[in-house]
Amino acid sequence: MDASGDLAVGIYDGTASTTGGDVVIFKNASGSGTAYTTPLDEEFFDGYDNQGNLFADGFTGSREGFALVELPKGSSKFVTITTSNSPDFPGSVQWDGTYLSVFDQIANATYQYTVSGTTATLKGTVSLSGSSDCAQTWIVQGLVYCGDAGNGDGEVFNYPAGGSPIAVFTGNFDFPLGVVAAKK
Repeated sequence: MDASGDLAVGIYDGTASTTGGDVVIFKNASGSGTAYTTPLDEEFFDGYDNQGNLFADGFTGSREGFALVELPKGSSKFVTITTSNSPDFPGSVQWDGTYLSVFDQIANATYQYTVSGTTATLKGTVSLSGSSDCAQTWIVQGLVYCGDAGNGDGEVFNYPAGGSPIAVFTGNFDFPLGVVAAKK
């Protein structure tokens, strides 16, 4: 969701179909939404930056390669963003207050980028030690939360320090993939 209340929802159907990479934006988080086609064959995660630009990650060419795309604010067409490194598997895309952060599920690391035009330059890497498969992470007030499908738990790490978890949530979780954090 962006600062104005628009909600972006990525379409992932797992078949690399012609609609597998679409994103639907709901103005003011209501109504029927408008679908936007991305250059992605499979769209995994999306997130807005502080300027209202929408970024999404996924695969192109039937999982041949990671890709990051952007729908610049006010535009109706996604553009491909070239990253200075090559993440292995798409994870969360989020503005962390300074950088566009993209999580790599295989490396268990968040890549912090500055974006200029169609180029994303790696500025930092935050590694999460002991995590196994954090699909969606959530960065909030010096912390990063992880629903860890590989470990079957929820984990909390310092951000941007990373390292070992400072808290682990255990329970009867069946393949936890997502997390949500709210301000007090």
